[in-house]
Amino acid sequence: MKKSLTKICIGVLLHICFCIYGTGTYAQDTRSVVSGTVVDANNEAIIGASVKENGTASGTMTDINGRFSLKVSSMNATLTISYIGYKAKSVPIAGKQTLKIVLQESRVDLDEIVVVGYGTQKKVNLTGAVSSVNMKNLENKPVVNVVEALQGTTPGLTIQQSNSMPGSRPAINIRGVNTLNNNDPLVIIDGMQGDIQNVNITDIENISVLKDASSTAIYGSRASNGVILITTKKGIKGKPRIAYDYSYALQTPTFMPDIVDSWVYAELRNEALVNSGRPVQFGADQIRDFRQNGPNSNWMEEIYRSSAPQQSHNLSIAGGNDKTTYLVSAAYLDQASLFQGPDYGLKRGNFRVNLETNVSDRLKFNVLAAYTRNGIKDHAYWTEWLIEQATRMPPIYPIKDENGDYTFPGGSNSNALARLEQGGLRESQNDDLSGILNGEFKIIDGLKLRGMIGAKLYNNRLKENRKAIEGSGDKENRMTNSSQRIQEITSNLILSYDKKFGNHNLSALGGLSYEGNTDNRFSTFRVTDRSPYDIMGGEQTSNTGNQEWQTEWSIYSAFFRLNYNFKEKYLFEFNLRDDASSKFKKGNRSAWFPSASLAWRVSEEDFYPESLKGIMPGAKIRSSIGLVGNNRIGDYQYQANVNVGQGYNFGSNVASVATFDPYNADIKWETTRMFNVGADLDFFSNALSFSADYFINDTYDILVGLPLPGLYGSAAPIQNAGEVRTQGWELSARYNLKTGGVRHTLSATLSDSKNKVSDLKGSYFINGTDVTTIIKEGYPINSYYAYRSDGYFQNADEVAKGPHLAGITPKPGDIRYLDKNGDGIIKDDDDRFVLGNREPRLLYGINYRAEWKNLDFSMFWQGVGQRNVWLRGESVEAFHNNNEGPVFNFHIDRWTPSHPDASYPRLTVGAESANNAAKSNFWIENAAYLRLKNVQLGYTMPAKWTNKLPNSRLRIYATVQNALTFSDMKGGWDPETTDGGGRIYPVNRTYSFGLNLNF
Repeated sequence: MKKSLTKICIGVLLHICFCIYGTGTYAQDTRSVVSGTVVDANNEAIIGASVKENGTASGTMTDINGRFSLKVSSMNATLTISYIGYKAKSVPIAGKQTLKIVLQESRVDLDEIVVVGYGTQKKVNLTGAVSSVNMKNLENKPVVNVVEALQGTTPGLTIQQSNSMPGSRPAINIRGVNTLNNNDPLVIIDGMQGDIQNVNITDIENISVLKDASSTAIYGSRASNGVILITTKKGIKGKPRIAYDYSYALQTPTFMPDIVDSWVYAELRNEALVNSGRPVQFGADQIRDFRQNGPNSNWMEEIYRSSAPQQSHNLSIAGGNDKTTYLVSAAYLDQASLFQGPDYGLKRGNFRVNLETNVSDRLKFNVLAAYTRNGIKDHAYWTEWLIEQATRMPPIYPIKDENGDYTFPGGSNSNALARLEQGGLRESQNDDLSGILNGEFKIIDGLKLRGMIGAKLYNNRLKENRKAIEGSGDKENRMTNSSQRIQEITSNLILSYDKKFGNHNLSALGGLSYEGNTDNRFSTFRVTDRSPYDIMGGEQTSNTGNQEWQTEWSIYSAFFRLNYNFKEKYLFEFNLRDDASSKFKKGNRSAWFPSASLAWRVSEEDFYPESLKGIMPGAKIRSSIGLVGNNRIGDYQYQANVNVGQGYNFGSNVASVATFDPYNADIKWETTRMFNVGADLDFFSNALSFSADYFINDTYDILVGLPLPGLYGSAAPIQNAGEVRTQGWELSARYNLKTGGVRHTLSATLSDSKNKVSDLKGSYFINGTDVTTIIKEGYPINSYYAYRSDGYFQNADEVAKGPHLAGITPKPGDIRYLDKNGDGIIKDDDDRFVLGNREPRLLYGINYRAEWKNLDFSMFWQGVGQRNVWLRGESVEAFHNNNEGPVFNFHIDRWTPSHPDASYPRLTVGAESANNAAKSNFWIENAAYLRLKNVQLGYTMPAKWTNKLPNSRLRIYATVQNALTFSDMKGGWDPETTDGGGRIYPVNRTYSFGLNLNF
């Protein structure tokens, strides 16, 4: 990616900053000065409190002693003083030059506003399951995207980061798995569907997670997996405020495979060969030489750097007057890859503008524009393949010889470092441009008309130049070019009414919306057999290919919401949405998605005891039920599609072939019925808040292609044929405490969900190669499906009497399997069991923050209480697939006649490994873990150190991401790794320091 765009943006912003601050510098200042202190009820200074003159842009912050000094327009003006965790206070100056202001704690803000679909609500009046993310907990984390920062912060929000490769996308879902199709939540950014990966975290004002039918049904389509609402920051009235954040970090792997030393490897290799009926490979002298002189290589460590830098810059300017406010921001991120090679990594630039203007008392407009460019430079191969090759290489071979040339002990393509350093490049450039225009007209008091139109353009270009490497035996070169262009249009028109009639509060809104998407893609490739230094040449071309296609979809919608409450005590909400999707034929396109919810604030009742109010001043119970939809399938599944391609060669002639995709004209919306019941409680003068929810989601008419006999000769057409039930619970708590001069904040979340396939018309799916999963009635989606191990065969008598895998004769030290049907033969479905599941359960997070004077400290623990992961191949098996490696240190604890209770079976190679390599729960590991996700220490400089900048604040900090991990995983693999051979880029531990400057 070119750096010029970001540099220009930042340069322009800096120029604007200094120009703005430069204007008016020489004007005569005739204002008066008022000073004072801000303290709490215990007469302790409050540091960093905001002090502003009402109706002007004049403001400052208190210093380490709670003192402030402010120039005001008049000694009869009024000041507003505010600080997080305290009630804001307005104080008339009344001619006094010195003031002492006492703020009272307000541990829970009853007027807190939460963003919901197409609007906002007071938190106390919510009837649905909505979690608002505390943005303070996300500040200054050395993450590449906001998804990583959200992990563990919100109950019911599941995020799995299996690797930290630049450009990777963590998996995300809300309240578990609800369907056999896409389980990603709907992400709405400033009213328009967007990519959460492309939002700069410092631009975000608010994140709301909508989890039940009451909160999501207003979005109808695609809301069955929950909704994440992101609102970006807006301008502020007053003199321009500038914020600059910088961080520099070093990334290191959290875990690396625990490879044995070369001399230990040689001894274990000899043992495996003898166990397999073969002669030893290494003599005693060779083994002794390995110990004394090496080599003792770790190929996995050789392909990675010991550390890789990461840095980010974030700059924003916000200001305005009574008519117009603005915010302009720019950001730049540079994340280097841990892989060896030429400048691999991610470079991202963000630019955002938010402008709001009041044309009159009735009419206002808001314009938002955002642009993101992601540039990723990577090696030209598959990461899984590179790691596989590096893992297989034993430590007895150097990765380069004494002349500095690459070695290829495993044959062609076996040196992953060569591939990284000389095997070519894959470069991608993603541009994401969006613009939104909002308008609002106040018709009469309480009645408003709002309109929005948004457009989005996404361009993705990829160039791959894969080169053959001299000396490797590989002569194939490949060049690939591909591009993607997505255009989206979103618009809506909403009429809303909000009025209070005595003790009755009524609000309603109705609207129409449209969303359209066009996706164009093109790809071409060429394979040649020339030398590594000349990859394109017509006469040497051995294979070429071109593809081009375009898809379109659209949704027309109408929606309505009604909110009513009596004395803010009895609360009711009703939502209704009608969606018409182009993905279904006429007659099936439209579906209605209603929801209703009730809440009762018991603590507001007259009968609520006064004695109980002192202990539990707030108590609310709530419940909701409703329907939401899912249409995430291909765009033309309801009609016949013709594919034309070069399918067959007849001599030197290539014949074009047309094939028809199977289709089903009768498919309709997949639907999820959601039920939720919950309670919100506040204790001890609102110092402790607690929420609990229980939910059941029933998804029916699931869009799925049921298995067909192989004679059918094609994929099965989609039909509405499945049902899944997902149920679970969520707990969250927050506690605020002040001891002496230290403010403590402790918050915790705990949640669990599980799913079960209720109906699949008697069919089932068996999927996977390395790892086998099954989708079957009565079991969770994608449960592991394999043999069940039953210890080891300890002697020849047990071998003779025990069940055997079909066609294999085991030996003592081999894994024994349970004979499910009792026929003495272990084979396929007859003896396979449904075992474990990869989905995490019992997710928890604990966040602690303390502030004392100018110091602040925070730490965040996150973990999973129950999860299985099935590791296969190179990640766990010694001498996998008849290769010379790998051998890990845990393999030392292997079965021998003198060590029958080992954790690993006898060592073998080749065909002798077939029994132990069979797919069984022996290789399924407990992937539960506890991780110190983030620890941070910050210091805010005294105001006198930065008084040359008006109203300035400078904070420096140091932080570590993924600092500690506690897990029982074998082999040095991270517990968030995915199923299979462990052939993935590691999760990073990141050490970072940075600064926040505001003025």
